[in-house]
Amino acid sequence: MILESHGDACRLGYLRLIACLLEDGSQRSFDFLASVLYDMLRNLEFYEPLTQKPTGLITRYVNARNYVTLAAEMGFIDRASQTIGEFGKIYLCLDSADKFRGFVEGRSIPSLNDIITLNDAEKFFFLWVLLNRDYPMIQHVLRWIIEKRSFTRQEAMNQIMEEFYPISLRKVLSTLNGRRREQIMREIEEAEGFRKRRLQMGDKISWIKSSQYAKYRHIAPPRLEWLVDCGILKRIGRGKYEIRENYLKSRTEILKLISLKPAKLDNHFFNEFVKLFSKSFSTANRYEILKTMIEVYERLRTLFGDEVNLSTLEYLTILVLMERGKFADLKMIHGSFNSLALKFPDKIYVIPGRKKNMNIAYINVEEIEV
Repeated sequence: MILESHGDACRLGYLRLIACLLEDGSQRSFDFLASVLYDMLRNLEFYEPLTQKPTGLITRYVNARNYVTLAAEMGFIDRASQTIGEFGKIYLCLDSADKFRGFVEGRSIPSLNDIITLNDAEKFFFLWVLLNRDYPMIQHVLRWIIEKRSFTRQEAMNQIMEEFYPISLRKVLSTLNGRRREQIMREIEEAEGFRKRRLQMGDKISWIKSSQYAKYRHIAPPRLEWLVDCGILKRIGRGKYEIRENYLKSRTEILKLISLKPAKLDNHFFNEFVKLFSKSFSTANRYEILKTMIEVYERLRTLFGDEVNLSTLEYLTILVLMERGKFADLKMIHGSFNSLALKFPDKIYVIPGRKKNMNIAYINVEEIEV
């Protein structure tokens, strides 16, 4: 679960820049990353001003620092080593990373709109990240918004903080120990009294000025905005949201997805869930699948070394095909990999990984002709 969030860190697109800043594998402090990120962005609006400014734009150093914290929470940065994290590496294998890589390297200047807007494949990627990194909190939020369909920001803040927050913290508690566990236990005790204390507030002004409201603002609204970025929610007025029609039509399938524990989530997400939206793409042929898979494999090997997770390779192949306007489901991807392995048994194969239920793919790309 994402335990530290800030009200101004709600545009997921900025995390792509942070991944690019860490691509060389160097160790970089959070303060250093925030300084570089802020310097890159502070004059960007002069090139192409936005007519409507969404919440969460980086306009101060403190905003940039909060986004670096979010990047760590979402696995784009490894906290222990202060180097690029697993989801940061996975993002860098998408085609879109090249646009932001060019900005980081000084080769190009994207528009501010480019930086905060996700393409369709990136929307699925970030939703996948959220379902993994913000479990079980984001699952509770998704279930509620599907049932509500439309709601106000204040309704969502109260529901998230007074119902889902303490429940989610209790779920997380079993995974913690020592000092961190004690902190979360105190947080749960405080959260279980949120509703009572809010109702005891004399008036709206007192409530908005309270420290409890400040906590609500840092935890609940960013999650709503992340779901806006992922294309699930849309704003319909000041402080109002509704679920998008395509997600409402897929209500049953989404409820199934969010009922799964992380261990079963990934395969269902890429095997069943993304298939619901395949009509927006043309079907990829075998050549396109294999060509894309080999490209993705080379990118993964650059970032992960020789231990390329077969599942990650297959998931990323789906996403990169989407970026190219094509679609192939997990069964098609897996079948294409197996057919290539049968054709070149000494050049492409799978071995058991060191982690449980993980298979390592090896492809000798120099000697394979698709």
